[in-house]
Amino acid sequence: MRNTLIIIVYIFLSSCSTPKFYKEINALQNEIKKEIELKNNHTKSIKVRGDDYNKLVLRKLRKELKNTNHIVYYSYSDNDSFSFTIKKNWFIIYDFDNNIYYSLENQEGKLKNIEVVDVSNVLKDDFDQFVFENYLKGNCDLLIEKGNVSMSGVRSYEAIYDIDLKNGLFKKCYFRNFILIRNDAQYQ
Repeated sequence: MRNTLIIIVYIFLSSCSTPKFYKEINALQNEIKKEIELKNNHTKSIKVRGDDYNKLVLRKLRKELKNTNHIVYYSYSDNDSFSFTIKKNWFIIYDFDNNIYYSLENQEGKLKNIEVVDVSNVLKDDFDQFVFENYLKGNCDLLIEKGNVSMSGVRSYEAIYDIDLKNGLFKKCYFRNFILIRNDAQYQ
């Protein structure tokens, strides 16, 4: 009986689906949604990367982030946030304590199948470097400015969540996506 109880407790603890950063990311995400709706006077709800993705991404990195207290989390997609046909999503989590970037993505057609594609102490993609360098230097306004361009169609908001559990600091930076208008000269 005692062994059965120990096994049940172990299964419960090991299957917990909400890693330690999830609650703070969702709270910041809800703040962003409210701010966007107030700014734009929308009657529609704004979607900024779904809660399920946050859970899936953090669950995928549960072991890697176990001893980490500070992350910077960024996600973006190749489609707007109002579409139900999003094909591809990319996620980057920067483990601030250990100076490690985790790049993840879902498989096209399998939205919930999140895979780690790179683990490194540097970002290899120029766009990702641009976003992270500017965010970490406190240049959120520059990212917002880059997203404030005239483009037809509905565009999504992208968000960076900065969660420092040790110091109790939770920050966010959100901007309209500008990955679709990339050119190397724009990021220099």
